[in-house]
Amino acid sequence: MAKQHRGEIVAAAIAKSGMKLARLHAALGISRPTLYRRLEDPNLDFDFIKQVGALIYHDFAEDFRELAAPAASVVAEPAGTYQVASLDECKDRLLRVYDLYLDKVRQYDELKVRYDALLNQR
Repeated sequence: MAKQHRGEIVAAAIAKSGMKLARLHAALGISRPTLYRRLEDPNLDFDFIKQVGALIYHDFAEDFRELAAPAASVVAEPAGTYQVASLDECKDRLLRVYDLYLDKVRQYDELKVRYDALLNQR
């Protein structure tokens, strides 16, 4: 299997996103020539890839398995363990799910603020 050219993959995702390079390099806090040099790097740093992904709303975990979350973090408990022995245990599990829900709502709100800011820049 050929080694992935990270810079080319990121450049293709940027082009597909439609984001202008002028906005991207400004948002990253680097010059345009620096952005081009980084995109020519076949071993582009994963932290930089994550930054770009956040700005163009692209999940690079689909392109680079190194960025994929481990399966254990995605599924906290097997489905069979949702048998509850008491009302207190049921309450604790519901509160845990509610906390996860509130975290997703917070993430959505942050994303909405960033989206609105981008719309206002136009």
